[in-house]
Amino acid sequence: MHERRTPAGGPESDIDGLVRHVALADWLVLAVVVLYELVAARGGLRLPDVVACAVFGAFGVTLRTAWLRSRGATARLELETWAIAAFIAFVVWRTGGADSPLQSLYLLPIVLAALVLPGLRVALLLGAIVLAYGATAALDTVAPLAPGALAGRVLAAVGPLMIVAWLTSQLGTAVLAARRRAAALVEGDPLTGLATRAVMIETVRRELGDATRRQTPAALLAIDLDGVRRLNELYGQEAGNAALQLVADALRRTLRETDLAARWGGDEFLVLLLGADAAAAQAVAQRIRHAVYATTLDTGARHVRCAVSVGLAAAPRDGQDAATLIACAERRLERDRELRRAATGGHSAAGTAGAAG
Repeated sequence: MHERRTPAGGPESDIDGLVRHVALADWLVLAVVVLYELVAARGGLRLPDVVACAVFGAFGVTLRTAWLRSRGATARLELETWAIAAFIAFVVWRTGGADSPLQSLYLLPIVLAALVLPGLRVALLLGAIVLAYGATAALDTVAPLAPGALAGRVLAAVGPLMIVAWLTSQLGTAVLAARRRAAALVEGDPLTGLATRAVMIETVRRELGDATRRQTPAALLAIDLDGVRRLNELYGQEAGNAALQLVADALRRTLRETDLAARWGGDEFLVLLLGADAAAAQAVAQRIRHAVYATTLDTGARHVRCAVSVGLAAAPRDGQDAATLIACAERRLERDRELRRAATGGHSAAGTAGAAG
């Protein structure tokens, strides 16, 4: 139940870490190309190859200058992926075109792009690679292909690359979510084991900015455990604490690995649903209601059922910044709470329903 992209060091700190990990990627590509030319190909670099390698190496050095480092990790990584793809396209053309043994090098820029760039930008890079491959195959003067055969060959070559791009994007999301889960556990709420209010506020700010850049939806659920005061009065504070733990367990069972749940304060919880629009968030809210109500709470004197009120806010429909979205979710939570109280004649569901123990 947790999240995706960047810790407290700033909105791009996770991406900065990725850039550091792939800092040698362009140099490794260059080394592979040079070794291939020297050992497996023609026994030496020709002038066009030397010029291309020199330009690519100079770009790699420029990419690490102080001026470009100030442009942001995402921008630098995008520049690097396009530069690597362009260099590989030239090398593939020079080493056999559609039959070049170096075509697998295209995987590197695709993987890097799929990890952090928005889907549209990854699609643009894939499109450019498809065009480059198709051009090299079409210009093959040794064995020119008919249009149908050419299309089939291009699809066979780039189809696996598209699959890799999709799988890498999913894997990147899961890995970054796992990192956030570990960070949230370190500062978790001692009673429920969920993230704390401070962790949630920082994460919502971070993730909404990231969702805006990636043009993906996100939603917040503000959740209130109904009738905690009545539970405390009837069965003691331990029963109220057990009810809060019951809700936390229901959230853990219901939410995805990429979502984040936090104890917002007292008997309230806040859930961040990444990639969920209003309709999807409403479905999650219903599942949470059912999961809470389906579990009975043993108070010692009797078994009771708990219930929750839920307020939903979705970005970008209800706002795009953390403060606006949280305020909207809390307003709708209050409205739902009042409607539920009116429906039960002013009595909360918690502590009043269930079978006698």
